[in-house]
Amino acid sequence: MTETPQDFDFDAWLDDAERPAHSVTVYQKAGLIADLDRLAERINNADETEDVDGPSMAGGVGKLRAEYQKLAKKFHDSALTIKVQGHDEAEKRKIAVANNGDEDLVYIVLADAIQSPKATPAQVKRLAEKVGEVQFGQILTAYHQASTEIPAVSADFLPKPSTRDDGGE
Repeated sequence: MTETPQDFDFDAWLDDAERPAHSVTVYQKAGLIADLDRLAERINNADETEDVDGPSMAGGVGKLRAEYQKLAKKFHDSALTIKVQGHDEAEKRKIAVANNGDEDLVYIVLADAIQSPKATPAQVKRLAEKVGEVQFGQILTAYHQASTEIPAVSADFLPKPSTRDDGGE
């Protein structure tokens, strides 16, 4: 049976409605990038037959490649995905009024916006200090997008269907 506008259960639809949210990944061990860069350069410049740090099963650069993989895994394992939900202007004003004069207002607002993992304003401030401006800026951008942009799905990463016009069959 096809649902008509008269049959539509608006309350049921509203019960399942969600606020816009975005997620961003930050890395606890971002400093490993320097070590990975150094190893990549050594791997690229090494002679495949030359022993680097002793013999290895994968040729002269096998140990370097193994070390690179180990550090890359350590970097990857340090990832934390943070989900932030947007606020509308009234919610932002309410938080600002409730915390009038607090110099850490940005951290208070973000702590309220972070859905997972839950964090206190003090933890959000420490996060900003520890991960640095660039990574923290990604969290702010995700919050801004969730607060101000119309929700949309991007599927640019999916394969495009081919047509006769673009060389497909």
